[in-house]
Amino acid sequence: MKNELTLFDTMSGRREPFRPRHPPRVSMFVCGPTVQSEIHVGNARTYVFFDALARYLRHLGFDIFYLMNITDVDEQVTQAAARAGEDPLEYSKRVISSLIRDFEALKIAVSRFEPVSHHVEEAIRQVGSLIDKGYAYEADGWVYFDTAKFSRWGRLSHQSKRDLSLRPLELSQSKRSLNDFALWRPEVLIDGRWKSPWGLGSPGWHIQDTAVTIPILGTQYDIHGGAYELVYPHHEAEIAQAESLTGKRPFVRHWVHTNLLKTKGQKMSKSLGNVLTVKDALRTCTANELRFTLLSTHYRREADLAGLGSAKRRLEQMRRTAVELGGKEDGDGGSLAQFERALNDDFDSPRALEWAERSLRAASREVSREKASALAASAIRGMRILGVDLLEGP
Repeated sequence: MKNELTLFDTMSGRREPFRPRHPPRVSMFVCGPTVQSEIHVGNARTYVFFDALARYLRHLGFDIFYLMNITDVDEQVTQAAARAGEDPLEYSKRVISSLIRDFEALKIAVSRFEPVSHHVEEAIRQVGSLIDKGYAYEADGWVYFDTAKFSRWGRLSHQSKRDLSLRPLELSQSKRSLNDFALWRPEVLIDGRWKSPWGLGSPGWHIQDTAVTIPILGTQYDIHGGAYELVYPHHEAEIAQAESLTGKRPFVRHWVHTNLLKTKGQKMSKSLGNVLTVKDALRTCTANELRFTLLSTHYRREADLAGLGSAKRRLEQMRRTAVELGGKEDGDGGSLAQFERALNDDFDSPRALEWAERSLRAASREVSREKASALAASAIRGMRILGVDLLEGP
């Protein structure tokens, strides 16, 4: 098995060799969207990246199981459903169906989607266990995680105790510390729909993810991904919950985070009202063009949607050259060594795309038809590994 892949690990703050727990099996969890509305292209940047990473891991010979939760238990969902005059869970089912169609349109293959609402009983069990172990406490119908009991709080986000003191969570007089976070809420989320030992309520945002992952992936797994803005407090809280519940560490071997996608220099977000939904984007470009654009900037750098036009032109030239040279992907093709070298280096997809472009330009200048076909075939094959098909129509 080829395996020289290194990935930047948020926990260690450096590039680390990829070492799954039980090769060739790889378990990967990526935080999915909150379904108050359709996903936008900023969300898609994260999901396209992790899909491309999963495809490359399969190319390297790994058997990957890719799990994604869907947050349908959230006050934003409740509020959106109220505006639409619908029951929150019925509303979220409709949005989830739309979400899955968007994923299919973008050629994103997730092994398993898990709506959080299917895992509330597990969340209640985990909250009760954290109370029993002394890591959580009840206060006025709420249950909070006691961050003072977890010595590694702040390690993922590399924050000192002083740093953490300046970033209080969920202001409340009932909490022992401003950094304690809610595990159970008596109100707000789905209007307190579920019965629990602490009264009617809903699980907090952070416990929802461990309620999904621990029963399916186990107490420890290989890759946890998401957007960089989730590092604190969300992923920090997941580590505290999971390691306190199980007594096992590390909870996750590799923490991988994507940076922001901006539009005209501003973060793309629903709260700012400057979003471009995936559906709207795919009315003016193809899935290949959008994937190519999103992979043209390294996943740890900020990207801007302003590059879409340039990326579309680059991809069209590549597509024309591939078709003109016979449009055939040979089973062996030419060498993928430089392509693999780029992706093995912290998944440098821009460099891998540039290699494919250079290969096609070299193929177009090649006198030998046989050599030209081999060069073109290797570029076609490499691009397909990333989920971009040079032989699809414009």
